[in-house]
Amino acid sequence: MDQTKGKSFPQDRPKARERKPTRTNRTWAAVIARLLIIPFLLFFSLLIGLIIGYGVLGDQPVSEVFNLNTYKHMYDLIFSGT
Repeated sequence: MDQTKGKSFPQDRPKARERKPTRTNRTWAAVIARLLIIPFLLFFSLLIGLIIGYGVLGDQPVSEVFNLNTYKHMYDLIFSGT
């Protein structure tokens, strides 16, 4: 006895046009936030690295990291022979 006669199951029906999962559209706020956050984090990590390298490892005052004359002096030391 076939009790399922006349009933159709989802797997038996011809499949209608299957939808592909669509990507969610990124909002402009999310894109702009990423464009601003990533450079900020890179700049912040650069400053932290300079402070650790110059102040902690180099045993120099941390305030000299932000002094432009420090980098002019380094430039002169590197390129003095050229």
